[in-house]
Amino acid sequence: MSSMRPLIPLLIAAGILLGGNGLQSTLIALRGAQEGFSASTIGLMGTFYFAGFLLGCLAVTHIMKAVGHVRAFSALAAIASAGTLLLVLVVDPVMWCALRLAGGFCFAGLFTIMEAWLNSGAANKDRARVLAIYRMVDIGSVTGAQFLIPIVGAGGFAIFAVMSIMITLSLVPVSLGDRSNPTPPEDVKLDLARVWRISPLGCFGCIAVGVTN
Repeated sequence: MSSMRPLIPLLIAAGILLGGNGLQSTLIALRGAQEGFSASTIGLMGTFYFAGFLLGCLAVTHIMKAVGHVRAFSALAAIASAGTLLLVLVVDPVMWCALRLAGGFCFAGLFTIMEAWLNSGAANKDRARVLAIYRMVDIGSVTGAQFLIPIVGAGGFAIFAVMSIMITLSLVPVSLGDRSNPTPPEDVKLDLARVWRISPLGCFGCIAVGVTN
């Protein structure tokens, strides 16, 4: 377990960040309805979020190679935090769709950086344990963050400020934790046909989970 200690700050950052993102995903629908947005408009915001998420997954490796894990994480978290505040400052469906697109891009990058960092920092004998703990942190923080909605309230500025604070605070453990920067990822060509040949069942499972989620 001593080999996992350097990863503790990253797991703390993951808990704070994932909680903020989970809270935002729920609040967008609630606040959008309060602001009079139609159900189709609120659904479209979700589409924009996942479109941005897809773009972020494709772009984040290039960002990490250019500036490293820590700087990439800091930049994306700062943009995500600012975008959260803009949601309440500019209450407009078109603006919200654009901000959800940007948010999806940022969170995809942040999640990829964290998971790549955890994977590179864990020894082979500890990797499954680390990823299991990460998933526990993920589910636990997202679940716990939902209780902030009835406590703070879905209306007003405060709940958006709380989300922005959570995203910003995730920078602290990353900045003050292990200062070693993992090796930048190698360029790998996306070959979906090869992935399907290796594990058709795994591909089908990923598609099913993605559609369900």
